[in-house]
Amino acid sequence: MPDPINSLRAVGRDEVDNEAEIARRDEEILRLRDLLITRDAELGQTRGQLKIIEDHSERMARLAARIPMPGVGWAVDALLRLLQARRG
Repeated sequence: MPDPINSLRAVGRDEVDNEAEIARRDEEILRLRDLLITRDAELGQTRGQLKIIEDHSERMARLAARIPMPGVGWAVDALLRLLQARRG
């Protein structure tokens, strides 16, 4: 017959091990959450910078279209197509 005192001690140790594992997992979850928040902020900043660059290139395209120099329009148009192809 198993010793009831020893089986109670074994259950107590298992509970402590489980609580320690839960605490470790909670710490890991918090660490990963913080990393995700940081990456999300970086992504938002990068998207904002990309939007600024796109706006500037659009303005440049409009200005280039107004330039009355023969032969320059096709070069600017080709350059803009190349930039759009890289984005798309």
